[in-house]
Amino acid sequence: MWLLACSLSADGEDMTDSRPVFTAHDIPDLFNSLPTMFGFRPAESVVAVATHGPRRRMGFRLRLDLPAAQHVDAAAALIAYHLSRQGAEGAIVLAVTEHQDIARDVLGAVEHHLGDIEPVAVARSDGRRYWVDVPGFPDEGIGYEMSDHHLAIVQAIAEGQQILPDRQALIDRFAPVEGEHRDHMLEVTAAARVRVLGELGRHDESADVIGLRDLDPLLARVDAGGNITDEEAASLSVWVSTIAVRDAWWGRFTEDTAESAFALMARVARVVVPPYEPAVLSLTAFAAWLTGDGAQALIAGERAKAADPDYVMATLVLQILEAGVSPVGFCWTDDLRRAG
Repeated sequence: MWLLACSLSADGEDMTDSRPVFTAHDIPDLFNSLPTMFGFRPAESVVAVATHGPRRRMGFRLRLDLPAAQHVDAAAALIAYHLSRQGAEGAIVLAVTEHQDIARDVLGAVEHHLGDIEPVAVARSDGRRYWVDVPGFPDEGIGYEMSDHHLAIVQAIAEGQQILPDRQALIDRFAPVEGEHRDHMLEVTAAARVRVLGELGRHDESADVIGLRDLDPLLARVDAGGNITDEEAASLSVWVSTIAVRDAWWGRFTEDTAESAFALMARVARVVVPPYEPAVLSLTAFAAWLTGDGAQALIAGERAKAADPDYVMATLVLQILEAGVSPVGFCWTDDLRRAG
């Protein structure tokens, strides 16, 4: 059995983080830790994880649908490109699928494209057995157990992470609000619009100053572990529909505030109603990207784009994701304005 000693962390070599760190010792540990990396259980997928330093700390990770046979090399080149963009020193590449022939080909192609990046672990699985394509490895694979009680999952849940059954469940988290709750949100959002317009009319200050005075306490409350009401979510959605307020609020999203900003924006994204969806979902996508969660960033960005195909911020965030830009050390005022 392949001993790895890779430390599962989304934050690279930050030794000041007091959260417990899970260490993967072998291939089954890696497959069992996948749900904690993405928030759902990948299936029919190729996963790549960047590693850094002598302890092989895990950082950036991506997931692709298993490609069709004719697209194997293109998918492999894309994976290697993103790993390189993220400054990966090593790479863990895993495939989870019933189609082991394609998995074998795509993993081999990824290794070919890695260049100077060290292949730390490259393995494929059908969810019951795994294979490593090295001489002498058993043709029938090695059996292992995928468990909801694996240490990686237990640790993640104890830290407050929710593990969903599949990617569709993650998509459903960002589905538009429906039914009676939608009717309720339409009503409270209309009231919020009246209140926001009244605030703007009563003060001589600029819109961004007035808006941030309303919004900053919400971020502070979520950062302290609290929640917000539907009425407050509606107010936030109305405020950020104004470009000046949106951009000032956007500037509040940094590496330090990313987790809280994403938690707040995801809460608003689940209840936002038209015509306020593009700004809310674009901000949600950006905050998710800052946390390193490309899966939720992509889902939120795509919903923003669907709500308004011409919304510039949605296009920009999706371009950042497509280009594999790293959030580490990203400077909002310089990098983002230059990208735009």
